[in-house]
Amino acid sequence: MPYFIYLLRFLFGTIIGSFLNVVIFRFRGNEPFLTASHFLGRSRCLFCKKTLSWKELIPFFSFLIQSGKCRHCGKRISWQYPFVEFLTGLVFVFLPLSFSGWQVFIWLAVFLVFILIAMIDYRLKLIPDFLHLVLIVLGLALVWGISYFGQPDFFNRSFLGHYGLLFGKIENIWLNHLFAALIGGGFFAAIFFLSRGRGIGFGDVKLGTATGWLIGWPDIALSVFLAFIIGGAWGAAAMLLKIKGMKDILPFAPFFIIAMVLTIFAGFDLLDGYFKIIGI
Repeated sequence: MPYFIYLLRFLFGTIIGSFLNVVIFRFRGNEPFLTASHFLGRSRCLFCKKTLSWKELIPFFSFLIQSGKCRHCGKRISWQYPFVEFLTGLVFVFLPLSFSGWQVFIWLAVFLVFILIAMIDYRLKLIPDFLHLVLIVLGLALVWGISYFGQPDFFNRSFLGHYGLLFGKIENIWLNHLFAALIGGGFFAAIFFLSRGRGIGFGDVKLGTATGWLIGWPDIALSVFLAFIIGGAWGAAAMLLKIKGMKDILPFAPFFIIAMVLTIFAGFDLLDGYFKIIGI
């Protein structure tokens, strides 16, 4: 029975992921994020414009059955479709195992926004302001909920456990998350202004502020550090493989989202492993 429940969660998640794909592909960047065109109208092939039947719209599985090609024109379907659907399915399977009660719903919404931000920034190299606002509202709900239903101690709030003390301890949850928002946004703002917008985009400044408010201090510090490590490694590998050049722009949000996920699920383990390696 548990495995059947996991399967149902996965299938439901792929349906939500299919909807996210519609929003991601229909958003053009020069319009409000939420418009009727993002939700209404039949799905069509991006190449031949043929209206797709229900058989071609089964999340994840239609891509596999059709060997990743349009049945009408034979063009390759973007890898983003199965990737987002599969990823969203995994979110619905594993996230309820890590969070409980009312927090599950908040973190499910957070991770859906993470997927939207990462994929839109990857495609268009911009992040809609609306999604920053949603993260701030979800962070507000999270902080208020923890305060109202019982505020756990510093160690249980931070995904870094007792290693969070290395970064300083701010016990009050409201001050903690406000400080994290200022640090996250301020750090990226400094890079933005010092590089005159060439080192990082202003959307990343807003993202740093919103996610700092969401996960608090010191978790935002580890997330920022990991983001630059992951982004730097990807950039170096892309140049070595001649996929990207020195002047190419790399969207930073996907790396930052990956770093956030690593902090949330493995922040303590990463720091614990690091200190064991160096013998501390």
